Amino acid sequence: MRVQRRKSRNSEELTHKAEEEIAALISKKVAELRKKTGQEVSEIEFAPRETMKGLEGYHVKIKLL
Repeated sequence: MRVQRRKSRNSEELTHKAEEEIAALISKKVAELRKKTGQEVSEIEFAPRETMKGLEGYHVKIKLL
C-alpha cells in the first residue's frame, strides 16, 4: 500500500510539474507572437494526435485577432 501511495504521489508531482512547464511555454510563445505580429492571440485549439499505440501528441492551432 505504501509503495502504491508513493507512486501515486510521485505521479501527481510529475504531472503537476509538467502542467506548469507546458503553461509557461504557452505563455512564452503567446508573448513572442504578440511581439512579432502585433496581434493578440484569441484562441488556442488542441486536437489529440493518436496512433494505434495511444496518444502521441497534439496538433495545435492558434488564432490571432
